[in-house]
Amino acid sequence: MSGKDGLDVKDFLIGGLIGGIIGSVTALLLAPKSGKELRGDLNDQVDVLKEKGSEWKDIAYEKGIEIGNVAKDKSGQLKDSANDFVGVVKDKSQQLAGSISKQGKSVKEVVSKNKEEDQEAVEKAVDNVKEDVKDASDAVSDASDKAKKEVKQTVKEGKKESEKSIQK
Repeated sequence: MSGKDGLDVKDFLIGGLIGGIIGSVTALLLAPKSGKELRGDLNDQVDVLKEKGSEWKDIAYEKGIEIGNVAKDKSGQLKDSANDFVGVVKDKSQQLAGSISKQGKSVKEVVSKNKEEDQEAVEKAVDNVKEDVKDASDAVSDASDKAKKEVKQTVKEGKKESEKSIQK
């Protein structure tokens, strides 16, 4: 616990304490007020400090509640945005599954009719499935971009509202 110059922190603190005591006693002895007046002034200052502390505590409590409410609102908005995205993905997945099933049945029917038509039917079915997959992929991508933008905007708004609450 020795410092750079070989001073011990403990010695420094003891010296500061002794100096503070000597300064306080000197100030009390040289003060132009009587002991009774000095105690009254000290009590008044303590009361003022207690009031300010209580006010600051109340303000901090109110700000905490405001920020908590903002966070709660924004989390609800984020949840709604995520639910919308999940709904779009689920819907497009079901449509895609239905389309693949339908195209599979179509290919099966054509295969049983004619071998030459089989190749064309398979190619047509593959093209249809590719188109459906691309459409579903685009829809999911759009929903993802929309959800991403909504999340960014919601977070930005929540941050602004929290900062406003803190600055009040």
